[in-house]
Amino acid sequence: MGFIDTSNDQDLPVYYNLVHAVGKGCPNMRDDVKLVQYLLISFYDKALSASNVYTKPKGDMKVDGVCGPVTLNWILKFQLDVNTRYPGTVYADNCVDRVKNKNLTGSISGTIYTLAVLNKFTLKVNPDAYYATPLVIPLENSMNQPLPSADVMRSVMNMAT
Repeated sequence: MGFIDTSNDQDLPVYYNLVHAVGKGCPNMRDDVKLVQYLLISFYDKALSASNVYTKPKGDMKVDGVCGPVTLNWILKFQLDVNTRYPGTVYADNCVDRVKNKNLTGSISGTIYTLAVLNKFTLKVNPDAYYATPLVIPLENSMNQPLPSADVMRSVMNMAT
């Protein structure tokens, strides 16, 4: 299940993280998969009309929590698109790993976590969908408090910058 996390990155001080990795050979827990699916759909929904760099990944993805061929295709397409525009930014391995440190960079590959880039790009091109994430996707809430509204998320993220 995804959760709200913090980083040292001034452009992404608060972001959505995973508990378990999503993609090829990963645990693919339902709610983690839903978070990745939602962010991918939200990103491509606006990126396609904002830039001619991106093309729609094959298949019609749904936020259903199933990491099947369509979701795997969208993950890899996103990684390849990022690396086409910003070479060497993410590791194109068809996996979206949990971000494990505050600097958002993998210790082995030295690349930025795909999930961090997905958060950052979605926030940039589709902020309304990004801020609405907690309203659409189940997120872990260890304090047993109601999840924040999109307006509250927007305020928290803006205060952190």
